[in-house]
Amino acid sequence: MGRPHLLLITIGPVQGFIATARRTRDLYAGSRLLSEAAGEITQLLLNEGVDLIFPAVKTKKELDSLREAGIPNIIMGLVPDAEPQRIRELAEKAREEATSFLQETAEEIFDRTRTRSVLKNRDAAFQQVKDRLEFYWTAAPVQDDYAATRDRVNRLMAARKNTRDFSPATWSGPVPKSSLSGDLESVTYGASSADKHKAGLREGEELSGVDLLKRRFLSKDNKRQITFASTTHMALLPFLQGLSKAELNELLNVIDGLQKRLDANYDGWPPDHLVNTYEFLKTIDPRIFFPSRHPELASEANLSDEDVWKSTQEKLIAHYKKLKREPYPYYAILLADGDHMGKIIDQLKTAGEHKAISSRLTEFSQKVKKIVEKEHQGSLIYSGGDDVLALLPLHTALQCAQKLSDTFKERLNTENRHSPTLSVGLAVVHHLFDLGEALNLARKAEKEAKKTRNALAVIFSPRSGAETTASGEWCENPPINQRIEDLARWQNQGAIPHGFAYELREISEILSDIPNGEKLLTAEAIRILKRKATSPSEDQSEDRVAQTLDAWINERGADRLSRELIVARPFAQALELATSREKEDAR
Repeated sequence: MGRPHLLLITIGPVQGFIATARRTRDLYAGSRLLSEAAGEITQLLLNEGVDLIFPAVKTKKELDSLREAGIPNIIMGLVPDAEPQRIRELAEKAREEATSFLQETAEEIFDRTRTRSVLKNRDAAFQQVKDRLEFYWTAAPVQDDYAATRDRVNRLMAARKNTRDFSPATWSGPVPKSSLSGDLESVTYGASSADKHKAGLREGEELSGVDLLKRRFLSKDNKRQITFASTTHMALLPFLQGLSKAELNELLNVIDGLQKRLDANYDGWPPDHLVNTYEFLKTIDPRIFFPSRHPELASEANLSDEDVWKSTQEKLIAHYKKLKREPYPYYAILLADGDHMGKIIDQLKTAGEHKAISSRLTEFSQKVKKIVEKEHQGSLIYSGGDDVLALLPLHTALQCAQKLSDTFKERLNTENRHSPTLSVGLAVVHHLFDLGEALNLARKAEKEAKKTRNALAVIFSPRSGAETTASGEWCENPPINQRIEDLARWQNQGAIPHGFAYELREISEILSDIPNGEKLLTAEAIRILKRKATSPSEDQSEDRVAQTLDAWINERGADRLSRELIVARPFAQALELATSREKEDAR
């Protein structure tokens, strides 16, 4: 008779499948591929009678519900009465399920006509996909002390990951490396520019088998029909949000001619798409709203006649001047992670307690998609356990971050003194900024928030100029997100002049080492504020805003306020754009 065993499985690499993305298409596809592979493993373990602890699902229906948000790449469960040989066989079956899923998916995609046209080394492509998957497992018999067993399994996993498997690369050759990941050889080298264009590759771009799988995974001929948003989608949303229906119709008439040339199936703008701008953007390339992108669109569609797009470009520029507003080209990447989860799990004494925490994490994951997409017009890339990755328009990003934090604390609330909280990082970047670098900034922001935990950190990286970071804890009064929103609103209302933030920072640097420098700085800041302000706030007098800023300077320092003011600028732009003209007229 065997003994119950605690089995731990992890798959990856996260870096190889997700973090190397240069397009949102690649980002979504990498996340989805890894999640679906984990889903296949989870389904196998359910079928084999494993009592799953993380993710805490009991039925296929529960698993299918979780798949939409994302299955975590760490899976833990109790295998009832089993011999060590049974555990090994089960783990190998799990490995085969994940590997088979990736290879079958690759076979389906690589056999498509457009993919075949650029795939110059099919064998290497399949081998790269097979070798890319990292699969690790450890197990230990369950002792009376569950916490000790779980700790032993985790220690074994850490040791196993340090013992890497190295095998010769059968797919290497004298060809360029992938321009997406840079570590695997290209399997598209030698394909014509025309074929690359049809397959979704840029001029001069080379992809490995793994990268080609990601690039074509969400193509239009994919049966999965997964919708993903681009960075340009996110940047455009505040602008469209603020247009009246009449203004939107006028705008669509301006770009109508070019859209007809770009889309052979185009037969006019469906009226019902005017209600929900996110749904509306699923039917059109958002680059058409940015005049500077028209040459790129024309080139991709092989429109050789410059007059075809030049006329629309000029009309669109003139129309934006008439509107006195145009799209603001920045968006936010949100990256969130739970705090104190390790300490809480370390104190769990039974598998039942561990499953209870995991169930709450699963409930949180299932709520995240609604919070991000339905309530805040964002686009969820991944939500697994206490990890969240999403794209957001700036006019809702701060509110979304707070809602995620509140929901996490609500679902994970415990009597433990280390009750879980959520730290959130926001990277505010230009929609043409390299996606890989933007993800690095989001990680940097999350790391900044983790310094204090239960916090939000925002990094604003303008296309020209140095990045600026502002951070604070959710428990501050007012919390960091509310302060940034207030500062943005006051800047829009003219209660805070545009150059005040930079002048405040400069003076702060000068007076920082002078005795009584803080008092001098406060007095000078208020003097500059009163001198430069152009109009009072609608809901507070100019003096009240000045008094509030005075208090914030005294509480937190002038340097911190200057950084918050600078970070508030892009949110101010987006919030102003998103304010409906119809609502303004009604007031």
